[in-house]
Amino acid sequence: MLSERPKDHALAERGIHPDVIELYAEDGKEKISIDQVREAIRAAQFTPVESDRKVCLVPRAESLTVEAANGLLKTLEEPPRGMVFALLAEHAGDLLPTIVSRSRIVRIPPEEREARTERLTACGYSAAQAPWLSRVADRPGDLDRFLETHVDVSGALAAAAAQTAAAAVDDLLAFALGDDPILRRGALRQIVIRAVALDPHLFTAGVALLAAQERTTLFLFLQELQSASFDLLRDAIAAAERGEPTSEPLSTDALERTCVAVDRAHRSLYAFAPTEGVLLSLLFAVGGVVHAE
Repeated sequence: MLSERPKDHALAERGIHPDVIELYAEDGKEKISIDQVREAIRAAQFTPVESDRKVCLVPRAESLTVEAANGLLKTLEEPPRGMVFALLAEHAGDLLPTIVSRSRIVRIPPEEREARTERLTACGYSAAQAPWLSRVADRPGDLDRFLETHVDVSGALAAAAAQTAAAAVDDLLAFALGDDPILRRGALRQIVIRAVALDPHLFTAGVALLAAQERTTLFLFLQELQSASFDLLRDAIAAAERGEPTSEPLSTDALERTCVAVDRAHRSLYAFAPTEGVLLSLLFAVGGVVHAE
């Protein structure tokens, strides 16, 4: 974005390029303030010092306060000549819709799945385990966990299934939001099973616990629930093609409903719909309960 000159790239990578403005939350704070945004906008009015253009980089754009994000809107609509704003976020839904609508979205893919699978295979995981682990290890550091220490996947899966099946709703959600990839995936599977069964504890205490989470946590939860549901649906379809029976709670119909319901929930949250209502609608849809419009 700065230029095609290697010198500009090298200075930017070292964090010392005079034409790169970086916006981080100040020490001891979690959010980027409106005053910081105003200062960046003022700095943007000056011509570049060394490069072809200036760049304002916001590495964690989701940390902008609502006031700060709104302060950027007019500048994003009509940026100063020779100025580029680059806002990075894990999910577009973490940003104000008005910010997203004024931006060009560029999705940066994670490490290629095939390359991740090859690394896992080289560490001794089987041809069946490695692709599954590469899908489960979605969060930063997850893949390293499996590469640094060889995990007994079959044993871990069995333990996760037993632990999540017996878990109370609050523990189940803690597992689903936690750091252990295999236990997390087991908990997400159990959430689908309980939603299909219309478990009242999930619809009451579970919804309240999820609704109390940060929006970024909820978006991550929905993303991982969608990934787990697609995985389960693929397995169910493959089993059906082989003529093998599938368990009723995780039938292809139930899993298709789940995938559609999670996608709708994600879009509803993105539009800032009431959180508890979105979550209840999601669980009712997974359970096959249809509400008249």
